[in-house]
Amino acid sequence: MQFLFIKNGIREILLNAVGFIEDQVTPSIMSAKPWSPSHVAALASAYTDLRISGAVKQEMVALLVAKLNDVVPRMEQETLTHDSTRKTLDDPRRTRLGFSRTRGLMIERIDAVDSVSAAAVTAACEELELYLRDVLRACETVCTNNSMGTIKPRHLEEALSNLGVSLPDESQDVESTPIMVTSDPLESLVGGGTGIITPAILRQMARNFAGMKVENDALEELLELYYDEAGTIQHEMKKSLTGGNPAEFAPQLEKLDELAKMGFLSRTLKLAEERAKASNSRSITIEHILSIDV
Repeated sequence: MQFLFIKNGIREILLNAVGFIEDQVTPSIMSAKPWSPSHVAALASAYTDLRISGAVKQEMVALLVAKLNDVVPRMEQETLTHDSTRKTLDDPRRTRLGFSRTRGLMIERIDAVDSVSAAAVTAACEELELYLRDVLRACETVCTNNSMGTIKPRHLEEALSNLGVSLPDESQDVESTPIMVTSDPLESLVGGGTGIITPAILRQMARNFAGMKVENDALEELLELYYDEAGTIQHEMKKSLTGGNPAEFAPQLEKLDELAKMGFLSRTLKLAEERAKASNSRSITIEHILSIDV
């Protein structure tokens, strides 16, 4: 069981960590490298057709780093203002599409490639959010014209018609992608249920760890916590090698080993079981998971 989650992040974290270590000649004194001028120039080509001189490319890198120096502390302060107990930097200004679930949905839909990068997920999230914004603005226009304060199905239908978009045909969805109708709510979080671990196996593991039934939404939240923990460990491992204390790398490696051996999930579920029993509940719900300080 200890390697069941390799496909869902552990292997990637280990490879990133190993590759990162190999790149460090003097890890105790080196800091994170900024983007290369050529990479920033490639990014800039999306915004201008003009040629960019080498000196300007260098200056653009410096400008972005200086801007990041302002952005990160501001985001950190806003994150803590919104939730003083949060340990992970977040976007405090608005809710965004969940990274893990979007990635899971994308993995189900790829055909000619083998995996989905973080950059691809970020780009897809941005495009989907902009699409949602445009649809809602069109709905607002329809509602305003009809002096309505609530968006109803007829308003959505008219708005989509104005945008030249039609509602998905549910009958076609059933025929072409039956998994969308019979899909398990946990499949997007375990690689579509086509890898080593499946939703059924995950539920059985959770029941074995907790000793009682675990509701689907509780399992979803648990997996989100799992991914957050994996990301935090990766960040701390990198930080210990770039200007931090290299001695802190070993404890993070131990945490990673515990994560791979299901220690994190087992410990969290046992705590949730205690809370469920204390509330005389027959199953672990999302409230029991959310009450745990991990």
